[in-house]
Amino acid sequence: MRRLVVDLLKSLGLYLLLVVGGVFCFLSLSPVFGYLAYSDRPGPGWHRTPPVTWRVFWGIVVFLFGWLTLLLPYAIVAGLILYTLTRLLERVRVPRPAVAVVAAVLAALVSGYLVNAIGWYIAIAESPVYFAMVFGALFGGLLLPRRRRL
Repeated sequence: MRRLVVDLLKSLGLYLLLVVGGVFCFLSLSPVFGYLAYSDRPGPGWHRTPPVTWRVFWGIVVFLFGWLTLLLPYAIVAGLILYTLTRLLERVRVPRPAVAVVAAVLAALVSGYLVNAIGWYIAIAESPVYFAMVFGALFGGLLLPRRRRL
């Protein structure tokens, strides 16, 4: 039982770190390069912005932490669902490559939908949703399936 709990917490932590943390980093760092990935006004896109100071950057990070508190509970539930489905596929002895493909597709779709659904709050653009899908696919295809013991 202990091994199951540790495996669950490890997988859930990796999902949160990769998907939620990756999208958070993208949203935090994109204004530094002149791309606004969220906002009603002036709207998402490339804007000619003055250099971002530490004060402005910190304001962006604090703003995004508010959005993160909305995203986190749903991401935990999504991670639990992905974990359960993947372990069920492994339990019925589906070959590992098939498990990896199914988990990657499901994780990409769930992660993209999740970020898109919660993104209305900050008027999110498409690019963070695509990043969430890529991070979800990496998690589902590479990190979630276990290697079988021979």
